[in-house]
Amino acid sequence: MYQKLPPLKSLLAFSAASKTLNYSLAAQELFITQSAVSHQIKNLEQFLGHKLFYREGKQLKLTDNGLLLSTTVNQSLNQIIHCVEEITGHHTSAYQFGVSSSFAIHRLTTELSGFNQQNENIDLRLKLLMCGDAVADLDLDIILYNRPIDHISYDCEHIKTETYIPVASPEFAKKIANKTIDEIFIDETVIELLQVNMWQTWRAINAINTPINKPLYFSDTILMLQAVLSHQGVALLGESLIKKELESGLLVKITDTKPIDINDGFYFAWHKRRKHDPKIRQLKNWLMGLI
Repeated sequence: MYQKLPPLKSLLAFSAASKTLNYSLAAQELFITQSAVSHQIKNLEQFLGHKLFYREGKQLKLTDNGLLLSTTVNQSLNQIIHCVEEITGHHTSAYQFGVSSSFAIHRLTTELSGFNQQNENIDLRLKLLMCGDAVADLDLDIILYNRPIDHISYDCEHIKTETYIPVASPEFAKKIANKTIDEIFIDETVIELLQVNMWQTWRAINAINTPINKPLYFSDTILMLQAVLSHQGVALLGESLIKKELESGLLVKITDTKPIDINDGFYFAWHKRRKHDPKIRQLKNWLMGLI
């Protein structure tokens, strides 16, 4: 069995290089020379019979086989590290917490100071999750995401379905107070998230056929929110994201027609190495209070 495994030194050099995409930085991390890193990776490529890296200009990149190997190797090494930490009693007390960028930026970061004051025994380390992230491969302790985390290393629980409602600033709402929703679609600026087309779903649910005449597109929900707050138009935004703005009156609903659920929501996931940790439920309860 062991004859099928490449040398551990080669795997360690590959792991460091796959994360840094830089032989020099990998060498610094491992306290060896750059040539030693290069030598170990060449040995590994010869063992496998496949190239693991290629260069695109000056940028070092992983081949498809390199990407496949890096996922397995890095996950395995992380599991070994956590196992050793638990056995030796040196498991880190910090919780690596991944959360989608819009909610993290607009809601979570504003609440962290209060949470830390009330929970000094919980050390949260926040990581923003972007759309293209392979979330389950990031070796996080807890995750708040808009889709289920379906991975052998995680348990996951749906804690809320997000509802999207049409909102505007009070100033803009006054401007359109006497207009029907059809007139708003024809005459006013309607803000949309690029390539998502939530308004199309909303119009179908509410049996409204009037097309949007003046769409204003944004690539990020936070940008949409700022545009609405600065009186630029009407947008569909998640109630959890704008909870405080609705409560304070900075934003108002412009119609009582049916809200939409676009199969989006909040899923709370925790790594199985933390499954017996009582602080996980404490964290989940805090997050449920936010959303």
